[in-house]
Amino acid sequence: MAKDAVYSGEREVRTFVDLNHGANVLLQKSLEDEKGSYYTTMASLLMRAFTFEAYLNHLGSHLFDFWPEIESIKVLDKYAALCKHLGITTDFSKRPYQTLSALFKFRNAIAHGKSVILEESKEVSSKDEPHRHTPKAHWEEYCTESNAKRAEEDVSAIIKEMHEAAELGDYPFIHGVGVGSISLKPAQQTAARDRVKKRTA
Repeated sequence: MAKDAVYSGEREVRTFVDLNHGANVLLQKSLEDEKGSYYTTMASLLMRAFTFEAYLNHLGSHLFDFWPEIESIKVLDKYAALCKHLGITTDFSKRPYQTLSALFKFRNAIAHGKSVILEESKEVSSKDEPHRHTPKAHWEEYCTESNAKRAEEDVSAIIKEMHEAAELGDYPFIHGVGVGSISLKPAQQTAARDRVKKRTA
């Protein structure tokens, strides 16, 4: 097909919205099919952490011209800076804020993964299967549906709190607006006008 026209448009890509939706989809799949759900649960938790970081960057760039200069600092430090600016008081001994510490400990362990030797010795029943007692890293233990559901609830609550405090509305998870149009190339416009003239002559 001949490319006789030009598309012009723009669209705001809100990465945190897509990441949040992806985390929700993965969590739903984990809940619907427990068999093999370990990895979808892991992926949901990771995408939830990415959602939070992406929202901080979205909000930070909206509030501060200098945000690109501090964008590389630690996620929870960025969160603290935004909370101070917005007048939000946090208590990391309670939900929903408490969840952030565990979620980002998990995220960092995966992002900076290392091989380790785990050892454990404990009293068990002789009738147990040995695999029931295999030592696990903290990030492996964190990959549960209950933690994924808790992360969904708490990260959403924290993002909504910041969004409202910034006076941006009460629901942040809306895709960015896009507009676009297609117009004929100048040569094609001239040809189209000539055809019209011939038909009306």
